[in-house]
Amino acid sequence: MSQSPTGQWPEYVYIVPHIYTKANVRLIGLGTYAPSGIITNEFFAAISTRLGDPRSSADLERVTGLSARHVRASTLELCRNIAGVDAPGLIDDPKAPKEETLADMAVVAARRALASAGRDASEIDTVIGASSSDNDGFPTIAGLVQNRLGLGPLRASMLKGACACQTEAFQMCSEVLKAGSANLVLMVTSEGLLPNIMNVLDWKTSSIFGEGACAFLLERGDDETYVINGSDANQASSLYYQTPLRKDVIEMAEVDMKMRELYHAGRGAELNKMLSQYMVGYTKMNGKEVFREAPRAMAESVDVLCRHAGLAYDDVDHIVPHQANSRITRRMGELLIHDYGWPSSTMDKLVDNFRYYGNLSNASIATALVELLRQGHLQEGQWMALPAVGGGMNYGCWLLRFQGLKNLEAVLNPL
Repeated sequence: MSQSPTGQWPEYVYIVPHIYTKANVRLIGLGTYAPSGIITNEFFAAISTRLGDPRSSADLERVTGLSARHVRASTLELCRNIAGVDAPGLIDDPKAPKEETLADMAVVAARRALASAGRDASEIDTVIGASSSDNDGFPTIAGLVQNRLGLGPLRASMLKGACACQTEAFQMCSEVLKAGSANLVLMVTSEGLLPNIMNVLDWKTSSIFGEGACAFLLERGDDETYVINGSDANQASSLYYQTPLRKDVIEMAEVDMKMRELYHAGRGAELNKMLSQYMVGYTKMNGKEVFREAPRAMAESVDVLCRHAGLAYDDVDHIVPHQANSRITRRMGELLIHDYGWPSSTMDKLVDNFRYYGNLSNASIATALVELLRQGHLQEGQWMALPAVGGGMNYGCWLLRFQGLKNLEAVLNPL
């Protein structure tokens, strides 16, 4: 694959082809963590019905491709506080910790990544973190992981944004290693969007998300990798979130209480009107716009990197996108085929594990990779493209050759 016969790039809407990073970087460690609480579609079906816009569990699965999501015990408690102690579809694990922070989850994922690589935490000289839902202003998740792993003072940077922070972090890791300012980089992400940045009763949005964490361990290697990222704030209204300020807290508490009253009274129209009017502290998403724009941004990111790498279509074995929605993943494949000339077999290369985890934001690609390994589909030497898109709108992709892990069992059956 290369530029067109005239030497021109395709007419991309979002990607600027020359703004990319080429580096000799190898992925040597991978770890994920999913909390043990479960929310099934029955919970959100009950909420939609109570609000006068009834959906069944099957309806929700048909539209999104999602059947269950992993969450922390504290999130289950929040759901019961809002929807009632008898709300269906909330499954506890008695052994789960009552309070589990995003940093707690990130540390578990980091230790699993180290075990998979057979490396010691003392070898890490840079930590890069990313999160869409981090509620720690400072110290950040990156700093907390650094401290919890017993590392001394070193670079610990944090990216905060939406779901494409994971590809931006890939690029930052690659550039740090390429510059020679680090030898072993730990990248960590951790997410709790459902309780942290949205209202549970906004079920059309909240029903899509789960919780979890991941970690990648990277070092300089022989293989070339390619990373690209971009941003287009013209699409910001499709998916955005405003952090509440101190002055908003009292008003938010009052709004939350009013929403609960309206919910339990079955006054769905009034509640939905309040959700649409109150903008601070809750994620807002225009699903139609996201579906229209997000797949194209990811398709362009994949296509441009494969052209930079000079790969033929058949050279790419797996496309593992941010697991935003099963329909978005399929649409991305269709765009690669119809707009950029990829073969119909491209659809068979798309990885989709959204059904059992939901949208994990910046922890989604790693979780999908682990499932790919668990199924025995990801083999040494295979090329994989890891695209992502998120609110803002931000987007990007990492293209790399998988060279295996020293201790695969630490990934598939972690302690």
